[in-house]
Amino acid sequence: MLALKAKRAFMSEKKILSKRLSRVAAVQIMYQINATSSVDIQKIINNFIEHYVKQNPDCQGINYKFLESLVGRFSESLNLDEIINNNLEYDKSLSNAPIIGVSIIKVAIIEMIFEKTDIPVIINEYIEIAKSFVDYNFVHFINAILEKISKRIERKCQAKA
Repeated sequence: MLALKAKRAFMSEKKILSKRLSRVAAVQIMYQINATSSVDIQKIINNFIEHYVKQNPDCQGINYKFLESLVGRFSESLNLDEIINNNLEYDKSLSNAPIIGVSIIKVAIIEMIFEKTDIPVIINEYIEIAKSFVDYNFVHFINAILEKISKRIERKCQAKA
């Protein structure tokens, strides 16, 4: 019985790590899109997956189905900048924000809208990812904006459920 519980815990942890790696890859792809202002989103996605994800030993275990679900939404007609700007305090702006921080926020919003993952889990995951990329103050900003957006967001996944 104990061995079965340990195996389930290991499998659960492996699944969580797989999704986190997928989220980090999605953030990196979004970063490339935002940094290059490229209109050929699909080319960036394909190049990143082919030349980085598949050839990087640190990316072993990525959940490709989940990654494709996230990045497949990048080209949809969502105006992520508008969603973010509509939820900023009147004196705040993203004009000086780090591109990687904005990329984290955008991928989190996509996951909130289209995935069935619990909103608090999504926010926590992207906050943990942000800790590796941005400073302490911007991590708090990301947390605040994601909390605010989560209260107003319409989840498309609920219509499918």
